[in-house]
Amino acid sequence: MQLVQYENAEYVMPFLFVHDLFLPILKELLKGENNPVKYIYGTVNSEWSGGRISCYKIKQPEIIERYLGRIIEKYKVIPTFTFTNTTMTEERLNDEFCNTLLDIAYSKKCHFIVASDKLYKHIKNRYKDAQMVCSVIVPSIKNNELFFNETDFYNRMLDKYEIVVLRPEYTMENIDKLDKLIKDVSRIEVLINQVCHWNCNVALKHYELNEAFETGKISEVEFSEGVSSICPKHKKDYRSVCMTPEIINRLVSMGITKLKIQGRDCYEFDNFFEEMYKFFFNNEIPEAEIRNKIDLICARLLQDNKKARLILV
Repeated sequence: MQLVQYENAEYVMPFLFVHDLFLPILKELLKGENNPVKYIYGTVNSEWSGGRISCYKIKQPEIIERYLGRIIEKYKVIPTFTFTNTTMTEERLNDEFCNTLLDIAYSKKCHFIVASDKLYKHIKNRYKDAQMVCSVIVPSIKNNELFFNETDFYNRMLDKYEIVVLRPEYTMENIDKLDKLIKDVSRIEVLINQVCHWNCNVALKHYELNEAFETGKISEVEFSEGVSSICPKHKKDYRSVCMTPEIINRLVSMGITKLKIQGRDCYEFDNFFEEMYKFFFNNEIPEAEIRNKIDLICARLLQDNKKARLILV
């Protein structure tokens, strides 16, 4: 029985600089099957990050370059940097470390997820053929604006970006007509396991807190207290935007095959495996059976380096 749940899907996974132990695990686990993980996203802490929290604060360019090269060569994936800070300034655009990251990533044919038009223009001015992804952050913020036409926004972004990420709420509300509303569904990416509540109206505040923490303006305690005070998902288990198998099958059938699994807040390995089982693995196979196979693979991978819980490529 096939281990992967959805045929013809191209998964976009949070395996860049975090959870990357899943790369060798899946390579071994899926022997004989097509591995549908095509893109991995994430970043190291920098002035250009902010939409999601970076788990690593690596500053040595040579380590990052070597890491990217090994991942690309061994696992045949496209690393996608989450340069999703929304409050870009000229000082941030000219940040030396960020531009070094950009140069290294471009040389490795990585993609770039952005949520700022200023940063989009900066990257395109430097590398006109850079592969750009329009972040879900942008429509999540604009959705609360008066007269925001979401369909028009996505179609306009498809004229600029190689890939555009849809808000999951928009996807679910228009599931029966997406291929009619969106002019090129082959370049659409859909977030299938959003961990927030429906049409979150504090998304901007949450992203601002992320950016303040990423850039050192607030402490970890201040960040945690700030998020808890504004975001209901931290008080109750909201999962109202997670997609059902029926919805995902409908997406794939109409040609929307880029399925993004969120790994926000640096889920622990065991918690992220639960997300993988819900949205990646074939649920007809018992969860315990897949977990046992992964535990055996992990034991072999980690036997020579017990501390390599995340970075092991």
